Amino acid sequence: LSDNTDGVHKLVDQLAALGHERIAYIHGENHSAVTQKRLVGFYRACAAHGITVPDEYVIAGTYRDAIGCAKATRQLLSLPQRPTAILFPDDFSAIGGVQAIREEGLLIPRDISVAGYDGNLISQVMSPQLTTYRQDTEAMGKAAAELLIEEIESPRTALPEQRLIAGSFARGESIDTPHR
Repeated sequence: LSDNTDGVHKLVDQLAALGHERIAYIHGENHSAVTQKRLVGFYRACAAHGITVPDEYVIAGTYRDAIGCAKATRQLLSLPQRPTAILFPDDFSAIGGVQAIREEGLLIPRDISVAGYDGNLISQVMSPQLTTYRQDTEAMGKAAAELLIEEIESPRTALPEQRLIAGSFARGESIDTPHR
């Protein structure tokens, strides 16, 4: 598994290092274990940086749902004190959020910073190039294969196990210091 807790933590760390104190998070489905781990990472990182997160800054969404993320982004942008940065549940969903931001006449990252999660090809071809947390899918596949081979070759001694695979922060062009 990707280390989802640490991945979101690293994204918040980067935004906090740039001076962001109003960070919103549109996350995936509430019932998902991935979402629960990412939410813990988000709240832990914000707490570590002394950032208070208003309830209205955290919105449940759906993974890979650009239209739903656009709607949630508009909701965040309509707040009396809108966030200076928005984290999206995945890179594909960020497309909808970026479009909603542009429709409001705002520029990324001058007016608002955005970041995704996954590090897939979409993040590299978006304009501006999306800052994201790149999951190491090759390492995850290798670890899964090793565990499967062990299960097949030694079924009586193999134990079920979860391995957390670290990814990496991928700085794009979609984050910057907040305008005050």
